Amino acid sequence: MRQIEQLPARSVKGFLMSTKAQTYIPRHASLDEFDLIRGQVLLGRRLRDIQILENSIARFGLLSPLIALKKSKRLTVIDGRKRLTAIRRLEFQGRLPSSLSRLPYFFAHETEKTEPIASALLSNSSLFDAVQAEFQRGTSTGTIADRFQISRQCVRDILSLSRLSPMVRMAFFDRSIDLPQTRAYAAIPSPYEQDICLMRLGKGATPKQILNENRLSHP
Repeated sequence: MRQIEQLPARSVKGFLMSTKAQTYIPRHASLDEFDLIRGQVLLGRRLRDIQILENSIARFGLLSPLIALKKSKRLTVIDGRKRLTAIRRLEFQGRLPSSLSRLPYFFAHETEKTEPIASALLSNSSLFDAVQAEFQRGTSTGTIADRFQISRQCVRDILSLSRLSPMVRMAFFDRSIDLPQTRAYAAIPSPYEQDICLMRLGKGATPKQILNENRLSHP
């Protein structure tokens, strides 16, 4: 079986660093600019869910931006109410990370840009390591999603990154390739063939081109 070392001699670092994938940038606002539609009494399971989010945010920061509407010069959160509650509790406890002095958010009409958002989220290599560790301990995808403030689809995408070769995974973490491209590379069974495909097509290849290249290599 062919080994990775048989790849054509070339600077992998230079290859990966020559261009970067585009990432959509969220807006930011201070915590006191956000409102909830309605408050909630925190008891039982609801309180435990918030405490799990508190620990996640204290460790990793806010991984997924809030979604808000602007009403009377205030930002009303419509997606991320639990996260905002957890952040307020962290501030009260004096545990809020300094990086969250201003919170990332999107307006509701901007949320069609989900792929770039997801790509920026998943390229967090620390999150990748943490999710992989939880999964290997037998934690369900639903519990992982709740624990790390991400969707179940994000968990599945993170787990799919384990099928990538080190070179392709580095390209994704470095944001040289985006999430749709990464999914296409993950569909190629051999890590060696993933590397060959990346070297041959470059970082600008579409997912369709990546999959077609693999089919042509295995008629």
